[in-house]
Amino acid sequence: MNNGILLTGERGTEPFQAGDAMAEAVHRLLVQSEQEGDKENSRKFRRLLDKAQSGRLYLAFCGHFSAGKSSLINRLCGHPPLPSSPIPTSANIVSIVNGESGARVIYRQAEGEEEERSERVPLKDLAEHCRNGEAIETVEISYPIAFLGEHGALLDTPGIDSTDDAHQLATESAMHLADVVFYVMDYNHVQSELNLAFAKKMIEWGKPLYLIVNMVDKHREQELSFAAYREGVREAFANWHAVPDGILFTSVKRPDDPNSEWNKLDWSLQQLIGQREALIRLSLEKSARALAAAHAAKVAERGEPAKEALRARLADDEGLESAQELAAQKEAELARLEKPPHELQEAARKETAAVLEAANVIPAVTRDLAHAYLEARRPGFKVGWFAGAAKTAKETERRLEAFHHDFAAQVETQVARHVQQTVKKAFADQGSPGEAVTQAADAVHAAVTPEWLAAQVNPAAGFGGEYTLNYSKQIAAEVKAQYRKAAFATIDGLADALAAALAPRLAALRAELAALGERLSGLRELERLAEADAAYAASLQARCRPQARPRRRRTRLVRRRRPPPAPPSLRRSARRPRRSRRARPAPRTRRLRRWRPAATASGCAKPLRGWTPPQRSWPASPRCKPSAAPCKRRPSGWRTTASQWRCSAPSARANLRLPTR
Repeated sequence: MNNGILLTGERGTEPFQAGDAMAEAVHRLLVQSEQEGDKENSRKFRRLLDKAQSGRLYLAFCGHFSAGKSSLINRLCGHPPLPSSPIPTSANIVSIVNGESGARVIYRQAEGEEEERSERVPLKDLAEHCRNGEAIETVEISYPIAFLGEHGALLDTPGIDSTDDAHQLATESAMHLADVVFYVMDYNHVQSELNLAFAKKMIEWGKPLYLIVNMVDKHREQELSFAAYREGVREAFANWHAVPDGILFTSVKRPDDPNSEWNKLDWSLQQLIGQREALIRLSLEKSARALAAAHAAKVAERGEPAKEALRARLADDEGLESAQELAAQKEAELARLEKPPHELQEAARKETAAVLEAANVIPAVTRDLAHAYLEARRPGFKVGWFAGAAKTAKETERRLEAFHHDFAAQVETQVARHVQQTVKKAFADQGSPGEAVTQAADAVHAAVTPEWLAAQVNPAAGFGGEYTLNYSKQIAAEVKAQYRKAAFATIDGLADALAAALAPRLAALRAELAALGERLSGLRELERLAEADAAYAASLQARCRPQARPRRRRTRLVRRRRPPPAPPSLRRSARRPRRSRRARPAPRTRRLRRWRPAATASGCAKPLRGWTPPQRSWPASPRCKPSAAPCKRRPSGWRTTASQWRCSAPSARANLRLPTR
């Protein structure tokens, strides 16, 4: 099954068209590994792509040697295609698929060989080939196995605890091809550290993991109940944070053992094969990430000789740690002092402007004193009826002094102190002498004298509450402008002095860092190499993400415009045909109600002409002539006309509810 993937040939490197985005990502990793000359991982990437093209779900059976993996697979297949013996037999990756009986042995490629060598081998001669793990890479067995169908395959791997390098290489090669891992364990060695560590590694890899406890026929119920044994196995793996997707118990020797779960294993295999598409996509991504990490580690190994030489040189330097700490301190100080003085200048200017903007130098009390002084400046102002000019001038001077004293205090507390503190804070610990900064900041001042306050008054203004507000705003803005000018001048001078003072210190720091850099050059080179390796590994992991498909451009809905009107000669023909008058529905008419008499405020009621009121007693009206007994005739006050009846009472004349017929 192709799944829309068109791959290259066995040795081709031409780009391919793929419908699966993850397969495209794997192909990019293949090209990258070939460019780096990593033949081992390139071969694994190529086999991973071939597996994706086949569309088969690979079910791998792993475990320590002599745990019964091959015997279990033979039991599942219904035929012994794999050899079984007390020694590690599966020295190669053995795959089993459904098909005609036979085997194909693929040999490892020697250096300089362009094409792989393979041969067909009868099943009876397969045992000898499986032991030669150094020359053989994979063994493909086909046999009529119904439950595998066209989309299932079994993988048998060497024991994970084997000391043979060929066995270890074969096991590692099988892990990136496996979509689901079944880990087979001996009943007596389930909780070994090797089994727990391998299960945790598979869980971290992210592939589905099922544990198979084989040889449960060794269990003795009189020593320990099987339920307690099962719970102990579950807790042991949970304590290692290796919770599998399932735990199965089997016995190849005694399939009919009451604790054996062959039916459950068969059912699980069928369910997994039915979900093969999702499992294949998941396995492809996980395997690509694992192979990308292996390729990055292989590339990083090329720089190990240089790294070892650098480590050996650094090991001879006893004061390396103290030199490293000193270099870090010097670099931090240099970074702080290299901050351009104009940046400090701009920051100080901005902070000073913000302080002046927020200052309130004319509170309500000060504004009242200003209003009192402005009243004294109004033409015609006198202290009393008979006060002279001298007494009036003295009162004006007294009010000016009171206003000046309060206003000067507000300027000192709200403006001067805050501006001076802002300047000091901006240039403190920046390399300039502290005393010089303090003296320059304390010199920021603007003189506010009574004469200046008197000069700000406009004699031609209309003295009143509105002018008091305008005068207060004017003197506040003028004082802030003076302080802004003085503060900015001080800030500019301090910035120039700082630039001149920092030059020798910066030169000394650079010289010290240069001396330390020669001593720490080996350490810096190690850090650079580590960063380069980490960046390369991160780039490979980023390539493992499938590239997002381009979004379709949304069609913008445009409202159709109404067509232009037709010419006058065509308007009649363009209209809908008019209905004939006979075809028109009859218009709705208002239903007429028969008039009923209604009582008025006066108690009178007017009947229609030709209407005979019921025989009852008419109520007496206070406006009509009272009578001793109720009248059987029309009430008094009614007069008749030629066409209608109407009550002659004044209340009835003004009552609009009485209709006229």
